[in-house]
Amino acid sequence: MKYIQLIGTQRSGSNLFRLMLNQLDEIDAPHPPHILSTFYPILDRYGDLNIKSNLARLILDVIEWVKLNPIKWKNFLISPDKIFSRISAPSIFQIFKFIYVLYAEQSKSSFWLCKSLSNMNYYKMLEKEALDPIYVYLYRDGRDVALSFKKTIVGPKHSYYIAKKWKEDQILCDKIKNEIPKERFISIRYEDLLSNPEEILSDFCKKININYNKRVMKYYKSEESKTAASSGDMWSNLSKPLIVNNKAKFVKELHLKDLLIIEGIASNILLKLDYKIYNKVDKLVSNFSDDEIDEFKILDSKLRSSVIKKAKIKDLDLRKPQENLLKSILRTKFF
Repeated sequence: MKYIQLIGTQRSGSNLFRLMLNQLDEIDAPHPPHILSTFYPILDRYGDLNIKSNLARLILDVIEWVKLNPIKWKNFLISPDKIFSRISAPSIFQIFKFIYVLYAEQSKSSFWLCKSLSNMNYYKMLEKEALDPIYVYLYRDGRDVALSFKKTIVGPKHSYYIAKKWKEDQILCDKIKNEIPKERFISIRYEDLLSNPEEILSDFCKKININYNKRVMKYYKSEESKTAASSGDMWSNLSKPLIVNNKAKFVKELHLKDLLIIEGIASNILLKLDYKIYNKVDKLVSNFSDDEIDEFKILDSKLRSSVIKKAKIKDLDLRKPQENLLKSILRTKFF
Protein backbone atom coordinates (compact mmCIF):
# COMPACT_ATOMS: atom_id res chain seq x y z
CA MET A 1 0.00 0.00 0.00
CA LYS A 2 1.35 3.43 -0.98
CA TYR A 3 1.44 6.59 1.12
CA ILE A 4 0.58 10.11 -0.07
CA GLN A 5 1.71 12.99 2.15
CA LEU A 6 0.38 16.51 1.56
CA ILE A 7 2.83 19.31 2.34
CA GLY A 8 2.60 23.10 2.29
CA THR A 9 0.85 25.70 4.44
CA GLN A 10 -2.60 25.49 5.99
CA ARG A 11 -5.40 27.44 4.31
CA SER A 12 -4.10 26.40 0.88
CA GLY A 13 -6.89 24.05 -0.17
CA SER A 14 -5.58 20.86 1.41
CA ASN A 15 -8.96 19.84 2.82
CA LEU A 16 -10.60 20.43 -0.56
CA PHE A 17 -7.93 18.34 -2.27
CA ARG A 18 -8.23 15.62 0.38
CA LEU A 19 -11.98 15.35 -0.07
CA MET A 20 -11.70 15.23 -3.84
CA LEU A 21 -9.19 12.38 -3.69
CA ASN A 22 -11.24 10.60 -1.06
CA GLN A 23 -13.90 10.12 -3.75
CA LEU A 24 -11.56 7.74 -5.58
CA ASP A 25 -11.85 4.06 -4.65
CA GLU A 26 -8.06 3.68 -4.64
CA ILE A 27 -7.43 6.43 -2.06
CA ASP A 28 -8.45 6.58 1.58
CA ALA A 29 -8.05 10.13 2.95
CA PRO A 30 -9.52 10.65 6.43
CA HIS A 31 -9.31 13.97 8.24
CA PRO A 32 -5.89 14.19 9.94
CA PRO A 33 -5.56 13.89 13.73
CA HIS A 34 -1.97 15.22 13.49
CA ILE A 35 -0.37 12.21 15.14
CA LEU A 36 3.29 13.06 14.53
CA SER A 37 3.15 16.75 15.45
CA THR A 38 1.30 15.84 18.66
CA PHE A 39 3.25 12.81 19.87
CA TYR A 40 6.77 13.19 18.48
CA PRO A 41 7.53 16.24 20.71
CA ILE A 42 6.37 14.38 23.85
CA LEU A 43 7.91 10.94 23.26
CA ASP A 44 10.11 11.39 26.31
CA ARG A 45 6.94 11.00 28.42
CA TYR A 46 6.82 7.34 27.37
CA GLY A 47 10.42 6.36 28.09
CA ASP A 48 12.18 3.54 26.25
CA LEU A 49 9.78 2.25 23.59
CA ASN A 50 11.69 -1.04 23.48
CA ILE A 51 9.95 -1.75 26.78
CA LYS A 52 6.64 -3.31 25.78
CA SER A 53 4.54 -1.55 28.43
CA ASN A 54 5.79 1.87 27.32
CA LEU A 55 5.09 1.13 23.68
CA ALA A 56 1.65 -0.23 24.59
CA ARG A 57 0.77 2.98 26.42
CA LEU A 58 1.83 5.09 23.44
CA ILE A 59 -0.24 2.98 21.05
CA LEU A 60 -3.29 3.22 23.32
CA ASP A 61 -2.94 7.01 23.55
CA VAL A 62 -2.55 7.41 19.78
CA ILE A 63 -5.64 5.30 19.16
CA GLU A 64 -7.61 7.35 21.69
CA TRP A 65 -6.31 10.56 20.09
CA VAL A 66 -7.59 9.46 16.69
CA LYS A 67 -10.97 8.52 18.19
CA LEU A 68 -11.25 12.05 19.63
CA ASN A 69 -10.45 13.79 16.33
CA PRO A 70 -12.85 16.73 15.71
CA ILE A 71 -13.88 15.12 12.41
CA LYS A 72 -14.47 11.46 13.19
CA TRP A 73 -12.99 8.55 11.25
CA LYS A 74 -15.95 6.47 10.16
CA ASN A 75 -16.02 2.92 11.58
CA PHE A 76 -12.64 3.28 13.27
CA LEU A 77 -12.07 -0.28 14.51
CA ILE A 78 -8.31 -0.47 14.98
CA SER A 79 -7.07 -2.32 18.07
CA PRO A 80 -3.65 -2.10 19.78
CA ASP A 81 -3.01 -5.77 18.99
CA LYS A 82 -3.39 -5.12 15.26
CA ILE A 83 -0.78 -2.37 15.42
CA PHE A 84 1.57 -4.47 17.56
CA SER A 85 1.41 -7.25 15.00
CA ARG A 86 2.30 -4.98 12.06
CA ILE A 87 4.95 -2.51 13.22
CA SER A 88 8.53 -3.35 12.31
CA ALA A 89 10.08 -1.25 15.08
CA PRO A 90 8.97 0.50 18.31
CA SER A 91 8.50 3.91 16.72
CA ILE A 92 5.86 6.64 16.58
CA PHE A 93 6.39 6.68 12.81
CA GLN A 94 5.50 3.00 12.55
CA ILE A 95 2.42 3.53 14.75
CA PHE A 96 1.39 6.47 12.58
CA LYS A 97 1.85 4.41 9.42
CA PHE A 98 -0.18 1.43 10.53
CA ILE A 99 -3.02 3.50 11.98
CA TYR A 100 -3.56 4.74 8.42
CA VAL A 101 -2.73 1.44 6.68
CA LEU A 102 -5.13 -0.61 8.81
CA TYR A 103 -7.85 1.98 8.34
CA ALA A 104 -7.32 2.04 4.56
CA GLU A 105 -7.40 -1.76 4.43
CA GLN A 106 -10.95 -1.64 5.77
CA SER A 107 -12.03 0.12 2.58
CA LYS A 108 -9.70 -1.97 0.38
CA SER A 109 -7.84 1.14 -0.81
CA SER A 110 -4.42 0.93 -2.40
CA PHE A 111 -3.28 4.38 -1.19
CA TRP A 112 -3.61 6.19 2.12
CA LEU A 113 -3.32 9.94 2.31
CA CYS A 114 -2.29 12.06 5.29
CA LYS A 115 -3.20 15.74 5.23
CA SER A 116 -1.10 16.71 8.26
CA LEU A 117 0.96 19.35 6.50
CA SER A 118 3.27 19.65 9.52
CA ASN A 119 4.60 16.17 8.70
CA MET A 120 6.93 17.88 6.25
CA ASN A 121 8.99 18.81 9.34
CA TYR A 122 9.65 15.08 9.84
CA TYR A 123 10.44 14.18 6.24
CA LYS A 124 13.95 12.97 7.09
CA MET A 125 12.50 10.52 9.61
CA LEU A 126 9.81 9.43 7.15
CA GLU A 127 12.59 8.65 4.69
CA LYS A 128 14.83 7.03 7.29
CA GLU A 129 12.03 4.69 8.38
CA ALA A 130 11.30 3.82 4.75
CA LEU A 131 7.75 5.13 4.68
CA ASP A 132 8.68 6.57 1.25
CA PRO A 133 5.67 8.86 0.75
CA ILE A 134 4.64 10.53 -2.46
CA TYR A 135 4.91 14.17 -1.40
CA VAL A 136 2.19 16.39 -2.85
CA TYR A 137 3.11 20.05 -2.51
CA LEU A 138 -0.08 22.09 -2.62
CA TYR A 139 0.67 25.80 -2.68
CA ARG A 140 -1.40 28.97 -2.76
CA ASP A 141 -0.67 32.70 -3.04
CA GLY A 142 0.68 33.66 0.39
CA ARG A 143 -1.43 36.81 0.48
CA ASP A 144 -4.67 34.83 0.16
CA VAL A 145 -3.31 32.42 2.77
CA ALA A 146 -2.83 35.40 5.09
CA LEU A 147 -6.36 36.61 4.48
CA SER A 148 -7.72 33.16 5.29
CA PHE A 149 -5.65 32.79 8.48
CA LYS A 150 -6.97 36.11 9.74
CA LYS A 151 -10.53 34.74 9.60
CA THR A 152 -10.05 31.30 11.17
CA ILE A 153 -9.46 30.06 14.71
CA VAL A 154 -6.17 28.35 13.83
CA GLY A 155 -2.72 29.77 13.15
CA PRO A 156 -1.10 33.22 13.37
CA LYS A 157 -3.10 36.37 12.75
CA HIS A 158 -0.58 39.19 12.24
CA SER A 159 0.75 39.49 8.69
CA TYR A 160 4.37 39.50 9.88
CA TYR A 161 4.04 36.03 11.42
CA ILE A 162 1.86 34.65 8.65
CA ALA A 163 4.32 35.82 5.97
CA LYS A 164 7.30 34.36 7.85
CA LYS A 165 5.59 31.00 8.27
CA TRP A 166 4.39 30.88 4.67
CA LYS A 167 7.87 31.71 3.38
CA GLU A 168 9.58 29.14 5.64
CA ASP A 169 7.08 26.45 4.62
CA GLN A 170 7.66 27.02 0.90
CA ILE A 171 11.44 26.93 1.39
CA LEU A 172 11.16 23.62 3.26
CA CYS A 173 8.94 22.15 0.55
CA ASP A 174 11.52 23.14 -2.05
CA LYS A 175 14.23 21.49 0.04
CA ILE A 176 12.22 18.26 0.16
CA LYS A 177 11.74 18.46 -3.61
CA ASN A 178 15.49 18.64 -4.10
CA GLU A 179 16.32 15.80 -1.69
CA ILE A 180 13.91 13.02 -2.57
CA PRO A 181 13.46 11.10 -5.85
CA LYS A 182 11.62 13.25 -8.37
CA GLU A 183 9.02 10.53 -9.03
CA ARG A 184 7.86 10.94 -5.43
CA PHE A 185 7.24 14.68 -5.58
CA ILE A 186 4.22 16.35 -7.21
CA SER A 187 3.49 20.09 -7.17
CA ILE A 188 -0.04 21.46 -7.48
CA ARG A 189 -0.95 25.14 -7.56
CA TYR A 190 -4.21 25.82 -5.72
CA GLU A 191 -5.33 28.43 -8.23
CA ASP A 192 -4.90 25.89 -11.05
CA LEU A 193 -6.94 23.37 -9.10
CA LEU A 194 -9.78 25.93 -8.98
CA SER A 195 -9.52 26.87 -12.66
CA ASN A 196 -8.96 23.42 -14.17
CA PRO A 197 -9.88 20.84 -11.51
CA GLU A 198 -10.50 17.91 -13.85
CA GLU A 199 -7.28 18.47 -15.77
CA ILE A 200 -5.23 18.82 -12.58
CA LEU A 201 -6.78 15.79 -10.89
CA SER A 202 -6.64 13.66 -14.00
CA ASP A 203 -2.96 14.47 -14.39
CA PHE A 204 -2.38 13.66 -10.72
CA CYS A 205 -4.07 10.27 -11.10
CA LYS A 206 -1.94 9.54 -14.14
CA LYS A 207 1.23 10.32 -12.18
CA ILE A 208 0.36 7.85 -9.41
CA ASN A 209 -1.01 5.32 -11.90
CA ILE A 210 -4.67 5.15 -10.91
CA ASN A 211 -7.85 5.83 -12.88
CA TYR A 212 -9.46 9.25 -12.77
CA ASN A 213 -13.16 9.34 -11.94
CA LYS A 214 -15.45 12.34 -12.48
CA ARG A 215 -16.91 11.55 -9.08
CA VAL A 216 -14.19 13.75 -7.59
CA MET A 217 -16.16 16.80 -8.75
CA LYS A 218 -19.11 15.71 -6.60
CA TYR A 219 -16.95 15.67 -3.45
CA TYR A 220 -19.27 18.16 -1.72
CA LYS A 221 -22.11 15.64 -1.79
CA SER A 222 -20.11 12.99 0.05
CA GLU A 223 -20.77 12.06 3.65
CA GLU A 224 -17.17 12.93 4.53
CA SER A 225 -17.57 16.48 3.13
CA LYS A 226 -20.85 17.04 4.93
CA THR A 227 -19.32 15.82 8.19
CA ALA A 228 -16.31 18.11 7.77
CA ALA A 229 -18.45 21.12 6.84
CA SER A 230 -20.66 20.66 9.90
CA SER A 231 -17.65 20.45 12.21
CA GLY A 232 -16.71 24.13 12.15
CA ASP A 233 -16.95 27.40 10.25
CA MET A 234 -13.40 27.04 8.90
CA TRP A 235 -14.61 24.05 6.84
CA SER A 236 -18.08 25.36 5.89
CA ASN A 237 -17.25 25.66 2.17
CA LEU A 238 -16.53 21.94 1.93
CA SER A 239 -20.21 21.11 1.47
CA LYS A 240 -20.47 23.45 -1.52
CA PRO A 241 -19.44 23.04 -5.16
CA LEU A 242 -15.99 24.29 -6.10
CA ILE A 243 -15.71 28.06 -5.61
CA VAL A 244 -13.76 28.85 -8.76
CA ASN A 245 -13.23 32.54 -7.91
CA ASN A 246 -11.77 31.85 -4.46
CA LYS A 247 -8.46 33.45 -5.40
CA ALA A 248 -6.78 36.88 -5.43
CA LYS A 249 -9.31 38.01 -2.82
CA PHE A 250 -6.50 39.80 -1.02
CA VAL A 251 -6.46 42.49 -3.74
CA LYS A 252 -9.71 43.95 -2.39
CA GLU A 253 -9.80 42.61 1.15
CA LEU A 254 -6.25 42.81 2.57
CA HIS A 255 -5.18 46.11 4.14
CA LEU A 256 -2.34 47.84 2.26
CA LYS A 257 -0.15 47.83 5.39
CA ASP A 258 -0.49 44.05 5.61
CA LEU A 259 0.15 43.61 1.91
CA LEU A 260 3.40 45.65 2.08
CA ILE A 261 4.65 43.49 4.98
CA ILE A 262 3.79 40.18 3.28
CA GLU A 263 5.27 41.19 -0.08
CA GLY A 264 8.30 42.64 1.70
CA ILE A 265 9.03 39.42 3.56
CA ALA A 266 8.07 36.89 0.90
CA SER A 267 8.37 38.61 -2.50
CA ASN A 268 11.23 36.36 -3.65
CA ILE A 269 9.18 33.23 -2.97
CA LEU A 270 6.03 34.71 -4.48
CA LEU A 271 7.94 35.50 -7.66
CA LYS A 272 9.57 32.07 -7.72
CA LEU A 273 6.10 30.51 -7.61
CA ASP A 274 5.01 32.83 -10.43
CA TYR A 275 2.80 35.17 -8.41
CA LYS A 276 2.71 38.86 -9.30
CA ILE A 277 3.97 41.50 -6.84
CA TYR A 278 1.41 44.30 -6.62
CA ASN A 279 3.53 47.03 -5.04
CA LYS A 280 6.75 48.78 -6.04
CA VAL A 281 9.92 47.40 -4.45
CA ASP A 282 10.75 50.68 -2.67
CA LYS A 283 7.37 50.56 -0.91
CA LEU A 284 7.79 47.05 0.51
CA VAL A 285 8.64 46.58 4.19
CA SER A 286 11.09 43.80 5.04
CA ASN A 287 13.26 45.09 7.91
CA PHE A 288 11.81 45.49 11.37
CA SER A 289 13.26 46.68 14.66
CA ASP A 290 13.08 44.57 17.82
CA ASP A 291 10.49 46.98 19.18
CA GLU A 292 8.33 46.57 16.09
CA ILE A 293 8.53 42.79 16.32
CA ASP A 294 7.58 42.95 20.01
CA GLU A 295 4.58 45.06 19.01
CA PHE A 296 3.64 42.55 16.28
CA LYS A 297 3.75 39.78 18.90
CA ILE A 298 1.35 41.66 21.17
CA LEU A 299 -0.98 42.44 18.26
CA ASP A 300 -0.90 38.83 17.08
CA SER A 301 -1.91 37.65 20.54
CA LYS A 302 -4.77 40.14 20.67
CA LEU A 303 -5.98 39.17 17.19
CA ARG A 304 -5.91 35.47 18.13
CA SER A 305 -7.92 36.18 21.27
CA SER A 306 -10.42 38.25 19.30
CA VAL A 307 -10.98 35.45 16.77
CA ILE A 308 -11.41 32.87 19.54
CA LYS A 309 -13.95 35.08 21.32
CA LYS A 310 -15.99 35.38 18.14
CA ALA A 311 -15.80 31.66 17.37
CA LYS A 312 -18.85 29.48 17.77
CA ILE A 313 -18.89 27.41 20.94
CA LYS A 314 -19.28 24.26 18.85
CA ASP A 315 -16.04 24.97 16.97
CA LEU A 316 -14.14 25.22 20.25
CA ASP A 317 -15.89 22.32 21.97
CA LEU A 318 -14.95 19.91 19.19
CA ARG A 319 -11.28 20.41 20.07
CA LYS A 320 -11.63 20.04 23.82
CA PRO A 321 -11.56 16.20 24.03
CA GLN A 322 -8.14 16.07 22.36
CA GLU A 323 -6.93 19.03 24.40
CA ASN A 324 -7.98 17.29 27.62
CA LEU A 325 -6.29 14.04 26.58
CA LEU A 326 -3.04 15.87 25.85
CA LYS A 327 -3.19 17.64 29.21
CA SER A 328 -3.68 14.28 30.91
CA ILE A 329 -0.68 12.80 29.10
CA LEU A 330 1.53 15.73 30.05
CA ARG A 331 0.51 15.41 33.72
CA THR A 332 1.43 11.73 33.86
CA LYS A 333 4.86 10.10 34.02
CA PHE A 334 4.57 6.61 32.58
CA PHE A 335 7.90 5.09 33.64
